[in-house]
Amino acid sequence: MRYRFRCEYLGSAFYGWQEQNEAGKTKFVTVQSSLEEAFSIALRSQVRIVGSGRTDTGVHARGQCVHFDFDGELDPRKTERSINGLTKRLIRIRNLQPCAPDFNARFDALERYYQYTIYTRPVALMRDFGWECGSLSLDLDAMEEEARAFLGEHDFIDFCIPRNDGKSTLCTLTEFRLERLNDWSCMFHIKGNRFLHRQVRAMVGTLFDIGRGRYPLGTVDRIFAKDFRGERTWAPPQGLVLQDVRYADY
Repeated sequence: MRYRFRCEYLGSAFYGWQEQNEAGKTKFVTVQSSLEEAFSIALRSQVRIVGSGRTDTGVHARGQCVHFDFDGELDPRKTERSINGLTKRLIRIRNLQPCAPDFNARFDALERYYQYTIYTRPVALMRDFGWECGSLSLDLDAMEEEARAFLGEHDFIDFCIPRNDGKSTLCTLTEFRLERLNDWSCMFHIKGNRFLHRQVRAMVGTLFDIGRGRYPLGTVDRIFAKDFRGERTWAPPQGLVLQDVRYADY
């Protein structure tokens, strides 16, 4: 039987989502490997889990969706409690339930929703959950205006880590909105059908460069048109959260 659940995790505690092994090196601790280990203990059987997407090292999640197959008897509530007790308060799962046998957490996703937080004053308590820019002055109006250039379908090959697998780099963004939380912090709300490796961090980094006056409005369109050669900033991972993944029935 196939099951699915939502999970949230502290990204700074893991080497990204995907299980990784390199020849001659110790196995990295990832969210996927930690969950699979917890499930193998709780269910006394090896379980392979599939997530809706692969978050980078340091990126957090509140609404990651996961599916797995298990042939034995499973009590969802008891299993949730067991997994949450085994993951050292770094991962929490919820809404564990049976689903259709052909449900796929990755390929059935209709929309992915990310949030990115920026602090424009020095902070201590929340610096692990946002980009602390110190006392740097940012033109939020310019950043908000430029963010609209990302909306719609574009080829985001120049806003990601290059890939050589032949797969499409076209993505459709339906929302890229800046919310002013208070006079010293703001949050970007970013929604789209799919995202490439480090795409959100590349986009936010470009808006940051515009907000601090390094580049003018219109830079995003120039990058899409391959008419830009300057160096660009990558936003750090800790400000990014995978907030939700939307499906037709979940």
